[in-house]
Amino acid sequence: MIEKDKIIFQESISVKKFCELRERVGFQALTQQQAQRVLENTSFLLNAVYNGDTVGLLRILTDMGTDAYITDVIVHQDYQGNGIGGLLIQKALSYLKEHSFGGVKIACSLYANPGKERFYEKYGFQKLPNDKYGYGMLIEL
Repeated sequence: MIEKDKIIFQESISVKKFCELRERVGFQALTQQQAQRVLENTSFLLNAVYNGDTVGLLRILTDMGTDAYITDVIVHQDYQGNGIGGLLIQKALSYLKEHSFGGVKIACSLYANPGKERFYEKYGFQKLPNDKYGYGMLIEL
């Protein structure tokens, strides 16, 4: 078990550490150039650091007006089950609430890997389809 109060949350990460973490958990491998572009175009990033090591990461893409997409919720395999993913989600949702326009709600979505839906439901996410938002749609280019 880790000491959660010793996790430091940073709003940046090196290209190298980003690529290493993605590959470590089986996410799509990126070239250095791709990773640099991804990081440059990320609206908000949380890098969870424990004892000097990156143990988790979350990225948000948003227009900060009406829509936000949480992507790359990653927790290093050696640290899964310690609540790091939940801390990342909670901090991301707090960030979006704090930076939204008064009286305007941001619709926040994410793509849950199969079997992870229950984890996200704990934080208020709803499965699609539902009566309010219909079906989620995806095209892979």
